[in-house]
Amino acid sequence: MKRLQLILIFIFLTGAPQLVKGQYTGPGSEVKLMTVKEVEGSALKLDRKDTQVKLKGLIIEKLNDENYMFSDATGKIKVEIDKKSLPSFPFNEKTELIIIGEVDYDLLEGTEIEVERVMLPESETKPVQ
Repeated sequence: MKRLQLILIFIFLTGAPQLVKGQYTGPGSEVKLMTVKEVEGSALKLDRKDTQVKLKGLIIEKLNDENYMFSDATGKIKVEIDKKSLPSFPFNEKTELIIIGEVDYDLLEGTEIEVERVMLPESETKPVQ
């Protein structure tokens, strides 16, 4: 029994620090809120710089397993959301969401966002100052 406790303590002490990740919150860390129109207008530049973008709007349609159509007041754009990046809460075409991801521009296939994070607007976290 004592050996099991020692093993569990060892696992906790060596594995726990890996679960906690720090995040830079200083100058330049803010992801700029953009519109679909702004993203499409500067997609090539955003893709080349691997710039993260933040959009606020609705996921209005599921296209296939990982692809969805995202919409805001300025237009629509295709977004790719891996299963691991889907939110833990249910949502539908009327749920306002914030998505954060990288722009993927392709001359033939158009522009899409590779989404890394999906959240509700009221759960958006602000950096500590």
